[in-house]
Amino acid sequence: MNLSAARLAAIVALLAASLGAVPASRADESAPTPSVTATSVTHVNFKSPKPFDAVIAAIEKQLGKFDAQAYGAIMKTPLNPAEVESKIHAMEGTSGFMLFAMRDHGQLLALKGKQASVKQYEIGNPLFAMEMTREDLRAGEYAPLRICVYVGEDQLTHVDYDLPSSIFGRFKSAQVDKVAKGLDEKLEALIANALKN
Repeated sequence: MNLSAARLAAIVALLAASLGAVPASRADESAPTPSVTATSVTHVNFKSPKPFDAVIAAIEKQLGKFDAQAYGAIMKTPLNPAEVESKIHAMEGTSGFMLFAMRDHGQLLALKGKQASVKQYEIGNPLFAMEMTREDLRAGEYAPLRICVYVGEDQLTHVDYDLPSSIFGRFKSAQVDKVAKGLDEKLEALIANALKN
């Protein structure tokens, strides 16, 4: 056996010994078991001959912009609740919503050579979220909301979203339901206004 073969054998033996020292699994620790609940969600689809670019411009015009830096600063500073709410209200658009994020899926599809007009928007308002999460923390899973605007195979512009009252309804809370139904109305008004000629 030459020197390099001897070194390799020693390294393999050392690795085998160190692997033997670590148990492959711990029989005494059980994996967490998820609790699974089936729910029903109502999906809403609006469609219109109005051009895609005009629809997204009309949606965006009604949205304020969530400013993460400003929000972080006001939450760090010990302001009174009325001042904090006032500063958050200042970020709202005419719809009562603000834009948290926009994803242009059409740009992504272009990477694969597909032409498509499709944008996803994350919209909401921390004050709406607060009204729900103070009743049930789990409501935070669905805030902000999402809407998707795209041109379908029918060449019409579609706006899709899941109805907030059906999403938040699983919490069985009168206060959460009240806020969620208000969100239903605000979303419908946002889209109806955007689809007007």
